[in-house]
Amino acid sequence: MRAMICWLTVCCLAVTTAHGEIHVEFAMDRDPDVTAPEPIMIFPENVLPLWLNALARPEAEMQRMAAETIAEVHAFDLPNIQTAMPTLTKIVSAEASHSAARFAAARALIVMDAKDAAPVLFEASQRHGSDLRQLIEPALAKWKFEPVRNVWRKRLTTPGTRQRDLILAIRSARESDDGACVEALLAIVHDPLRPVAARLEAARAVGTLKDSGLEEEALRFRNKDSASILDRLCEVALLDRHRTDAAQATLLQLAQDAEPSVAAAALVSLNANDPSLVVPIAEQAMRNDDSNVRRQGVIAFVERPTPERVATLARMLDDPHSGLRAMVRESLFRLSRTKELDTSIRADTSAVLASDSWRGQEQAALLLAALDHKPAALRLVELLEAPRDEVLISAAWGLRKLAVSESLPAIFDKTLRQTEFRKNAKPRPSLDIQVGLLCEALGLMKYAPAEELLRRYVPKDMTMGERSRSAAIWALGHLHAGKPDEGLAKLLFERLTDPSLFPPEMESVRNMSVVSMARMKTRTQVEPTRKFLFGKGPPETMNLKIRWALQEMTGENFPDLKPAIVTRSGWFLEPLEVKSSVRK
Repeated sequence: MRAMICWLTVCCLAVTTAHGEIHVEFAMDRDPDVTAPEPIMIFPENVLPLWLNALARPEAEMQRMAAETIAEVHAFDLPNIQTAMPTLTKIVSAEASHSAARFAAARALIVMDAKDAAPVLFEASQRHGSDLRQLIEPALAKWKFEPVRNVWRKRLTTPGTRQRDLILAIRSARESDDGACVEALLAIVHDPLRPVAARLEAARAVGTLKDSGLEEEALRFRNKDSASILDRLCEVALLDRHRTDAAQATLLQLAQDAEPSVAAAALVSLNANDPSLVVPIAEQAMRNDDSNVRRQGVIAFVERPTPERVATLARMLDDPHSGLRAMVRESLFRLSRTKELDTSIRADTSAVLASDSWRGQEQAALLLAALDHKPAALRLVELLEAPRDEVLISAAWGLRKLAVSESLPAIFDKTLRQTEFRKNAKPRPSLDIQVGLLCEALGLMKYAPAEELLRRYVPKDMTMGERSRSAAIWALGHLHAGKPDEGLAKLLFERLTDPSLFPPEMESVRNMSVVSMARMKTRTQVEPTRKFLFGKGPPETMNLKIRWALQEMTGENFPDLKPAIVTRSGWFLEPLEVKSSVRK
């Protein structure tokens, strides 16, 4: 039972980590910074009538595929897609419909938010099996469809209701905000003969439906001789939206429970109300073995930051959970925009960077580089020798971002040693990324002594790595920006036009070759490049970087790019002669 409770609680507390503002990227991917207009998505002309005809066919499989396609296409705003609703409704209501076709048609109506079809969907859900109920009733709850509420209330009070249907009724009552179900739900909460999952769902439903007056109900669990994990989770759920002093005191006590699932649930509730309530126990929470508990402690300090609390948050950059480390990093980055916190964030993060833990080193390197904290460069140079790939890459990226000229000899030395190493041994995949970032740093800071080393990456040698070769060629363009080296330009033109197929030259190497030729303003390779590229097609069809380079080299102004017309194809049924005219 304990495993089931913990699993249910983890599902409830799971947090999806959003993409952060700080991430390792290559400068060459956005330099030159060229973007294409957003493409226009269109559908084949007359495709909708085909799908409507298929939907009206008697074959169940044809109906099913047409209904599934209509549900998928609805997100793309195909004009007149709503005309499918009457036929979909007919399939749902017809006794002769196959179960698979009925299910697909019902799902399509729900996706299309067809509230007018609610009575038909309701009738079908009660006559054609549990799977259909599981699909339809949540939509009816969302739509606040009144007639179905009596069905849910009956299930809640019928002892023999199957668990699947019982939980569906509980969740639906909660979603539809049916306050009349509270007493029946409380009876389930306190019934020891009911399934664990149903009791916990019922407690959460009651806690959502009522934001006051449940203190006595919660106290019934506290008065037991030995409250189980389930009892304590139900207690938290009942008080979730309560804001009385008594309720908050109870939640605060439960937030320090030895069972992580209980503590995390209570902390979530307290943080949702007022993170200040969690602050006194936040550090204790951040020492918990469970990442969900630690996360809530972090949230409290992030929402109520002080220079002193920043030090604790910075130490969490070394947390064992990768998602939590990233959350702390991004939070500190945002907090640094507050002037009174910035100095503390930089100092405390620097202390983490100086530590021996690879997790903290990685996150601190990323954060300090994003903050453009130049004093971190010396430590980042040391970390170029770290044993962990994560640290090697973050240190290289950080040095490129900080662009401290004093670090150039060390960057050059590391790049040289890695170049020699890859010639004599099988390197780790991370080496290609690290060397590519270091090559970019050498180019951006125009470190002339690196030219000979960077030129070693121009010849076609697949052991030198795609990212390393592309970045080295890109860096050479920066070293010679506005200062043509016609010998180098000839070598780059050879990379652009390499005819061999076994192996073929890397596409990114070709792109960076022509970009660097353009950046150095070569004279001798302009016409050969023009002839070669125009032989490949008109400018509007070219890779954006090559198009940019060709304009830089020739001085020509190409017409502005028009949005690409992309036909959505691959549907189960399409016209034989495709005429794409129906726009997204």
